[in-house]
Amino acid sequence: MKSVQNLADGWKQGREAAWNLLFPPCCPLCQNRLAHPHRLCDACHRGLPPRPDGLCIRCGFESGGAPFCPRCHDREKKHPDLYLAAFAYEGGMEKLLVGLKFGDRTHWADLVADLCWERLESTLRWEEPEWVVPTPLHPLRLIQRRYNQAALLAGALSRRLGVPLETNALQRVRWTPPQTRLGAAARLRNLEGAFAVRGDLFRGRGVLLVDDVATTGATLSAAAMALRQGGAARVTALCVARTLSDRERRETPASDHSPP
Repeated sequence: MKSVQNLADGWKQGREAAWNLLFPPCCPLCQNRLAHPHRLCDACHRGLPPRPDGLCIRCGFESGGAPFCPRCHDREKKHPDLYLAAFAYEGGMEKLLVGLKFGDRTHWADLVADLCWERLESTLRWEEPEWVVPTPLHPLRLIQRRYNQAALLAGALSRRLGVPLETNALQRVRWTPPQTRLGAAARLRNLEGAFAVRGDLFRGRGVLLVDDVATTGATLSAAAMALRQGGAARVTALCVARTLSDRERRETPASDHSPP
């Protein structure tokens, strides 16, 4: 069996080498040639946006630099126990996530997960989640889009953490209108009862909840509430990137380099 596995591994490596010879790997942001696939060139990597500052550590809403925003001072369990955002949603990361979500660049999920892992590995390991769960799409929206980009990212992060991925227990049970033009409070109301947990898989367990982009954190808060109602002991919410208000854009330090 070992010799068969070695042959299979050798065939895979040879096939990838031949493919890279015929189609040299390029940086997905600037198209410059790379020595190795599935990564960014050094310049585009340096130019990725920073982590957003001044966010509430529980819900991700603007807190003016304080640990908690006013709505989280009551400590009610309406939001995640910890909110993490790896990048500001702009520049190169915005381009990667738009391509992943709308451009069928599903092979970029591993790259985006690697970039997220570089920034948050120590925190994620400290949290010690026992399950990794993506923010689910409503079944009708999943049919329209054909895949859930959050599930692709969650799967890649679960492999790096070495903990299982669960994509069925947390479900989006109610269709909600698009939230683009809604404010923070309206977004929360729009998502009331939108998520539910089936079964008791998460009872007494720590869960890492993953999404690609967050604006006010309302979706992650609503999903976290459903996970807690389903018995989760702790919910850590991770969005790869968070959109910035005009004020936040002025206050967030610029990156070293802006990719083409």
